[in-house]
Amino acid sequence: MTSYLDFPRRPLLAIDTSSAQGGIALYDGHRLSLRSWPADRSHTMTLLSEIHHLLDRDSVAVRELAAITIAIGPGTFTGLRVGFGVAKGFHLATGAPLIGVSTLEATALPFAICGMPIVAAVAAGRGRLAWAHYQPKSGRLIETQAPKNGTFDELVAEIDGGEVIVTGELDGEQTDRLTRLERAYVPTTALRARQPAALAEIGWGRWIAGQTDDAVTIEPMYLSR
Repeated sequence: MTSYLDFPRRPLLAIDTSSAQGGIALYDGHRLSLRSWPADRSHTMTLLSEIHHLLDRDSVAVRELAAITIAIGPGTFTGLRVGFGVAKGFHLATGAPLIGVSTLEATALPFAICGMPIVAAVAAGRGRLAWAHYQPKSGRLIETQAPKNGTFDELVAEIDGGEVIVTGELDGEQTDRLTRLERAYVPTTALRARQPAALAEIGWGRWIAGQTDDAVTIEPMYLSR
């Protein structure tokens, strides 16, 4: 874990509770402090204590937060609800604006530097996946196909034949099958793991650009068939 005890600017707090791995970050555009933990289904019991641990460790008061970035999903129902509840609570307490970021975009961002089309996927339950397509441009991501919920076979059919990086929550069998596609590139498990740093980077860029969300209307993203 990286720790900085002095943020020269008011940092943003990023919160990701969209999967069984919880993640949070403080980021001011230059300095970054991270914390992640295996939450399983215990986000309700762990999230607030983890946030306060991070804030205390880096000597940041809640009132000093510049903005709150929240992963909006797709992801687990309970995890997203817990994350949204905490993010909106901090917003109400401090007035810090909310910035919602797609979990899929945060999953894809680390590979934007490769310059290739990217498909980011997360588990959607019952053996299904949620995924979206992105095209890197100037270090950022352009969504070229909106998120959808489908089977792994449908994902394979969609990308077969095209040059693409496939990343995200894939099991061993799915990874093996994807690597057999001629022009599909699948990073290792460690590199595919979503990090709160990516969420913080996207959120910071939107905060600087004035692209914040309405705390009343922002909602988690749930995908149905």
